[in-house]
Amino acid sequence: MSKILVVDDDIVLCELLQEVLEEEGYDVHCEYCGNTGLAYLQEQPVDLVLLDVMLPNIDGMQMARRICQRFATPIIMLTALGDESSLLDGLQAGADHYMAKPFKAPELLARIKSTMRRVGLEKQRGVHCTTDISIMEHLRRIPFTGTESELLEYLVKHNGIVVSKAELQKSVLRKELSPFDRNLDMHISNIRRKIVQSGLPKQHIKTVRGKGYSFLEVVRA
Repeated sequence: MSKILVVDDDIVLCELLQEVLEEEGYDVHCEYCGNTGLAYLQEQPVDLVLLDVMLPNIDGMQMARRICQRFATPIIMLTALGDESSLLDGLQAGADHYMAKPFKAPELLARIKSTMRRVGLEKQRGVHCTTDISIMEHLRRIPFTGTESELLEYLVKHNGIVVSKAELQKSVLRKELSPFDRNLDMHISNIRRKIVQSGLPKQHIKTVRGKGYSFLEVVRA
């Protein structure tokens, strides 16, 4: 039975989600703030986290980053903030999906099942390689756009090194970084999405808050 952790300070919503998910056969546990959610994850392995953005103590964005640093647990973010900027922030923080409230239960269940299937595929294929080919060969088979390929190639050449947004913007996109330009973030988000859709872990592209991005050829299971 797959276990889901719900972290949301809306107790009524947590109860509704628990009822719906348990009817679908999931084992569900609820926490109501970021601190207790992280503490629970330290003690109990879960298969997926449903995470609200607006949380007391540690907000959902911070919690998502900490989860990605310590675990390989997939995250679906649930939030009242449905604008494009918030969506990008959620994906860059490490969320696999980002759902704006109010949402319909069938859509949430579909995304949960899709994420679970992807995680199962990752486990079957292994962390360090997919079937009998290396991670680098696998990346070459993904249909990236020209710009996405250039960005990924630049990060791969600096494997394990944090590359600043300014450097990526200037070296690959060939323009200076603007405080309000989310073009680079969108490209990185698309690269990460395609990597995940191909069956590889999202942790190959790491976001280092306030610094930039890093490519990791080997990631922890």
